[in-house]
Amino acid sequence: MIITRILFIVIGLAFALILVPAANAAGEGTAVGVKPDAVARISSSDRILEVGSDVSVGELIVTGGSGQVQIVFADGTRLVVGPGSSLLIETYLLSGPNTARKLAINALGGSFRFISGNSPKSAYSIETPTAAIAVRGTAFDLIVTRQQTLVMLYEGALQLCRNAGQCAQLAERCAVGYANSSGAAGLSMQDTRRPQVIAGFGYSRLQRQLLPDFRISGAGRCQDVGTAESINSLGDSSDRSDDDSDAPSTPTTPNTPSTPSNPNTPSTPTAPGGPNSPTTP
Repeated sequence: MIITRILFIVIGLAFALILVPAANAAGEGTAVGVKPDAVARISSSDRILEVGSDVSVGELIVTGGSGQVQIVFADGTRLVVGPGSSLLIETYLLSGPNTARKLAINALGGSFRFISGNSPKSAYSIETPTAAIAVRGTAFDLIVTRQQTLVMLYEGALQLCRNAGQCAQLAERCAVGYANSSGAAGLSMQDTRRPQVIAGFGYSRLQRQLLPDFRISGAGRCQDVGTAESINSLGDSSDRSDDDSDAPSTPTTPNTPSTPSNPNTPSTPTAPGGPNSPTTP
């Protein structure tokens, strides 16, 4: 009888060890840097974020025009939610103490920085209103509006696919890509649209506002790669200092209202520290 009981206990513990890593953690990420005007929203209830606050699956991270949140997940993944932005943490499943089996986020609108952690490449999934992004050991900045998704790659590689299925592969430092109703593609160094597009990536040249672990060495050089005449659309048609000044307030997109302090979903937010990203005609 005693041996039977011991056997059942051992089997029960074995099942517990198998099931627990696959479950969602209570606090999947931690806000390690917060500028005021940032909340975690779930079921229409807002929780003001502060340094040390946990962020969990199902929460919508929302920032106002002066807000910003820097998040570290258990697997070492780092995420910045910029001013006037919103992002939903959809899934975070652990396969070990410091490794995620799946991390899925939905960037609804705004400006973001993503730096992958210790998890396998296949674990990461990022969606926007116009695109899906598969990362490959990656550091990149992201600008999202309802009309298009813009990406600037710093390290690793990624696949950027528009909702209709067309994809672009980015694998070089300072590579820039877009996805919108016209398609998904990378912009070559000679592309006349590139200068205006890269100007919108404020984090690439104004990193003082970020904690050291969220900065990317040499990111400012990407602002100097490629010079050509700017245009207004992505439709059919020596190292720069990263810490030279504080970021100015986030500009608003022309002909749209300013982002409110606690928006449901920003309409067309922009990247901090630079002009507005091009709009689709």
